[in-house]
Amino acid sequence: MRHAMHCRLRVAFALFWMGLLCIPKPSIAQIPNAERLNASQKSRQVAFDATALERANARFREEVTAILNRVARTHGLGGVEPNWVMVSPLGVMQSPVALLQGRSKMTREELAKGQDLALVDFSLPEGSEVPSGFYVLHVRQENGRWIAALRDLQGKVVLQREAEVGPSESQSYWPGRSTGIYSLGGQNVYGVRFGAELPAGSFYMVVRLGRGRIVPAQDPDARAITAALEAFRREARAAFAAWLKEQRDVFIASRSDALVVAALDPGSKSLVSYLRTAHQPGGLYRVRAGTVDSVLPGAARSPEGTFRDVSAFRTMAIGIVGGISGATATLGYIGSEIEPFLLSVRVH
Repeated sequence: MRHAMHCRLRVAFALFWMGLLCIPKPSIAQIPNAERLNASQKSRQVAFDATALERANARFREEVTAILNRVARTHGLGGVEPNWVMVSPLGVMQSPVALLQGRSKMTREELAKGQDLALVDFSLPEGSEVPSGFYVLHVRQENGRWIAALRDLQGKVVLQREAEVGPSESQSYWPGRSTGIYSLGGQNVYGVRFGAELPAGSFYMVVRLGRGRIVPAQDPDARAITAALEAFRREARAAFAAWLKEQRDVFIASRSDALVVAALDPGSKSLVSYLRTAHQPGGLYRVRAGTVDSVLPGAARSPEGTFRDVSAFRTMAIGIVGGISGATATLGYIGSEIEPFLLSVRVH
């Protein structure tokens, strides 16, 4: 009898487990909030930490503002405006351009007599028209022509040429800096264009860039700016890492009212770009010749802008170009890995 009972228990136990095995596993659709959970997993896979990027930008700007003010005061230039602009196409190549305090209120007549307008820190490739280091951008009018001159901190003129002078895009004051192809002496050259938009007008200068290795200045303050840039670039590369099939350097353009960070992604034939301006909330986009597509769910609308065809310069193989000047931010690519283009968007 005890044996029979034991056998019946074994059979019941076996049937119980067979029943469990026969119960169908729930599908995703049968799990409460399954779609939300699945979407959450996908979101984690494509997460982009804009907050970390913006914090890195804020730290960078705070550090560099202190350095630029120290340099300006040490050399009798007063201080700088906090809305300085910096563009770094790659590596330690960079050039913060900061308006000197008080210049925004000057009239055109006062500027024509000759004024130091901005403090510039260049970290440039070998073969550029000027070596890396700190300079002061000086403007004046001479025999009816506007002249822009770069002076070192001892007052020596290192380079001067006719300035680009025109009407201002706004009644505010903004420094400008961009890299790209510019007309210089009747030729199209790879260069950096920098200067300022003031209520009295716009004043810009172009310096031709070399294509050799980047040689940062060894001045302690210049090295401190380079160190701050390298820390910012590490944060930017980390933010973009999940979006790139291969590790690429990043392009950075920063001003108090705008931030543009971009990396080349040959696989998608685009620039993966973070763009934030006073007119456009921060968002992540894929930018191709003729199109700007938002790539994050619920992201801000794609910025409105205009495209320029720069395919004629493809063989110059420069890479990512652009910057922030006046009320406009530009971003583009010149080379053969993706279709060349130059996008311009309004900052204000």
